[in-house]
Amino acid sequence: MEGKPMYKVLLVDDEPTIREGLRTLIPWNELGFEVADTAANGQEALQKCEQIRPDLLIADIRMPGMTGLELIKSVRSSELDMHVLILSGYADFEYAKQAIAQRIDGYLLKPVDEDELTGYLVRLKEELDSVSTSGRNRTEEREIKLETAIQSLLAGESDLVSATAGISERLDWDSYEVILIKPITSNEIVPSLLALIKNKLRILFNERERGVVFTMEPYLGIVLNGGIGDDRSRKSIHKEIWDACSGHVIDVFAVSGGEVHGWPEIVESYQMALVRMKDRFFLENGTISLAYRDKEYSLQPESVEHVKQLDRLFLAAVDTLYLALEIGNHLAARQLIQETAEEMAGSGSTEDEIKTRFVQLFSTVLDKLTHNRSEMHSLEIRAGLVEIYKETRYLGLIERLSAIAEGMSSSMDNAGTDTVIKRMIDLIHRNYRENLKLEKLSELFNYNSAYLGKLFKQATGEHFNTYLDKVRIEQAKLLIEQGLKVYQVAEKVGYANVDYFHTKFRKYVGTSPSNYKKKE
Repeated sequence: MEGKPMYKVLLVDDEPTIREGLRTLIPWNELGFEVADTAANGQEALQKCEQIRPDLLIADIRMPGMTGLELIKSVRSSELDMHVLILSGYADFEYAKQAIAQRIDGYLLKPVDEDELTGYLVRLKEELDSVSTSGRNRTEEREIKLETAIQSLLAGESDLVSATAGISERLDWDSYEVILIKPITSNEIVPSLLALIKNKLRILFNERERGVVFTMEPYLGIVLNGGIGDDRSRKSIHKEIWDACSGHVIDVFAVSGGEVHGWPEIVESYQMALVRMKDRFFLENGTISLAYRDKEYSLQPESVEHVKQLDRLFLAAVDTLYLALEIGNHLAARQLIQETAEEMAGSGSTEDEIKTRFVQLFSTVLDKLTHNRSEMHSLEIRAGLVEIYKETRYLGLIERLSAIAEGMSSSMDNAGTDTVIKRMIDLIHRNYRENLKLEKLSELFNYNSAYLGKLFKQATGEHFNTYLDKVRIEQAKLLIEQGLKVYQVAEKVGYANVDYFHTKFRKYVGTSPSNYKKKE
């Protein structure tokens, strides 16, 4: 009987021995039935009929209080629909004839003959199966027509009259709300998986009259009966959708197009959901995201000015992220990642644009770090960067990038036990070519700028900028001695302006770079 429906039976008799005898006499499960409950009188039986809605009622015709005959009449006068078998003795034949008029399926003489009852059950199961199958077929046919009408209406392939012909009564609700669903798998989603998820959603919504599930490539959708409700309700429905997809997907996006109050307006709800779904990378996880009107960005995505803005942001981020990792401040790195991502998202950058920019950012910083840090495992880190393209959510991307940054920071020997000044001196000697500013380092070391400058002067006898200039000039002298051109030397030691380099060189060496080269 596996996979077949089990039909519910209610046994009614005022004698406990007969009730238990019937329960144990027959191999109910083998015949496709299960004894859902028993009752000792008609009144109790009527209550249980309303509670469990049995498919088959087997009742004694003579019971104190409400008789079996009165019970059957009450059942037939209500909306309860079930098959009925009665139990009677020879003396109850007249009662039995009246019961037959109440559309019973048969009567059994006491003591009940097992073979006779089994014969009834076999015939009743065939009838129940037939009704169940035809009922399911009719239901499926109605659902197919309804889904086709919804698809036609949303696709603009038919007018409202033809799209809703014959189904307006089925969807005569107070309000409607379209939810679009996009399951995400690690590979391309296959039609059989969508069909499986869709069937689970149908059980949750169609069969419980909570909505109508439909397919609108590349999404699944639900026309929800009534509004989606408050935050708690949104999360609850999202969990149901997630559970229907669970075990087959890595993520599920579900967005709402907003509540509407007329069947024709579901097109508007659908269009709003489509707009929201396009921005799914930025959506919150664990709930159904609500519709919103189009964002107004200060710059048009992918415009020339937009690209220039991102270029400026990129250059600033490179310096800050590099220094944060250099000194081992992974919290500052995380903050930089969050702020950079927010600025890109706020300017209208797409998911692919944000991911690509971050890969470029980390690759550039990694190149700079590996130049000075032999302990950096660059190949492993680069492999991790490629994986960020698999992130389906904006917040997930930030978390993954922050974890990569923390891993890069912890893999370096940042001399954590040394004083801040020693670490600053070490940083200068390894990074003199960078755009080092006391203000930026103060932020990354979590110090007041003026106070850190004072500590540095006390420890080295020089102001920060003077110390940095002297380190750069000493390196410049070595490079000049190696035969490099003056403009090349200036660039390599961190001076973007050659004239400014000349000024600094003369200040600390007493002659110009060219004259120093001639002396060599």
